[in-house]
Amino acid sequence: MTRSVLSPPVLFLPFTHLTRHHLDTLLAFFGSFACFPGTSDFRDQPGLQKLLDQGKISPIFLSPREPNVVDQKARQYLEWARIHRGNEVNLRALLKDNPYFTSDTAVTAIKSQIKGGKSPALEPNASLERDLLFLKMAHLCDEQNESIDLELKRLDKSRDNLLLTLRGLDLPGREEKEGIPAESRDFGEMMTHERIFAWSRCIAVKGGFKNQGELPVFVTTSPAVFDYLESNCTDIVNALDIDGIKVHENECENQSEWQHHFYEGLMTAIQGHGNLENDLPEVTDTCERFGQIKMSLFSGDNINRIFNLTGKQVPVCLIKLK
Repeated sequence: MTRSVLSPPVLFLPFTHLTRHHLDTLLAFFGSFACFPGTSDFRDQPGLQKLLDQGKISPIFLSPREPNVVDQKARQYLEWARIHRGNEVNLRALLKDNPYFTSDTAVTAIKSQIKGGKSPALEPNASLERDLLFLKMAHLCDEQNESIDLELKRLDKSRDNLLLTLRGLDLPGREEKEGIPAESRDFGEMMTHERIFAWSRCIAVKGGFKNQGELPVFVTTSPAVFDYLESNCTDIVNALDIDGIKVHENECENQSEWQHHFYEGLMTAIQGHGNLENDLPEVTDTCERFGQIKMSLFSGDNINRIFNLTGKQVPVCLIKLK
C-alpha cells in the first residue's frame, strides 16, 4: 500500500544526494517527504525508485532534457580536474575565475554582520543551469564522502571484531543494523550558503514551495543548515525543542500510526495551538530508537529572500537520530 503525500508536504533541504542516514532519519519521523533530487527520474537509483513506488518519497523532478547539459558540463569539469591534478597554478586560476565555488560566508560571520546591523551579502540571481551545475558537483561530493565514510566504518567494525576474536571475547549480542549507519559529519557544513541559495532558486523555478497554496514544512538533518537559516532571521519563534523523542524502529507495525499523530501534532505546534511534547503518543513497545527535533518559525527580509517568498513565516525543522 502506498502512502499519501502529506499536506502541507514535508520538504527536505538542501541536499540532492539522499544518504542512507538522511533516509533513515526522515522516514523515522515522517511517513513521506518531498525532495529535489536534481534529476529527471530515479532510473539509476533503484532504492529511491522503490521508495517512490511505495509513496514514501515525492520528488520534484527536472524535465527529461534539463539534466543532460548539466551532466555533460560536470563530466567535462571532472575530466579537466583529473588531467590537471597537482597543478596548483591552474587550480588557483580556476577558483579566481569561478568565485561561485568558494565560500567566505560562514555562519559566525553572518551572525556578526546581523548583530552589527548589516545584511549578509546575497548571491545575485543565477541561471537555473548554473545552480543545477553547482548542486550536481555538491551531489557528487556528498556521494563520494558517504562512500568513504561507510567504508571506514566497515573497516573499523572489522578491526574491532577481529580484536575481540583474538582476545577470546564474544562479539556483541546486538549488532549494528545493516543499512543504518550513524552520520559522523555534517555535509551541510561545506558551502552552506551556496547550497541553500542554489537549492532554493531551483525549487522556486520548479514551483516546489507551494502545493495548492500551502507553504511546505522545511526539514533538514543538518545543524549547519539550520544554524545558517537561524542566523538570517530578524524574528524567530521557537515552536519546539525536544531532545529525546522515542521513535519506532523501521517497519515496526506501530510506526505508521505514530507518524500520523506526530505530523498532526507538528502542524498544531506550527499554528501555535498546542504543545507537541505533551501531545506525542507514547512508544510503549520494544523499539529502542530515540530522536531529536527542533522547530522554529523564521521570518524577516533575509529569510524571505533565501526562499524566494514574500512576507512569509517559514517553518523549519531540524531532526536527528541518536
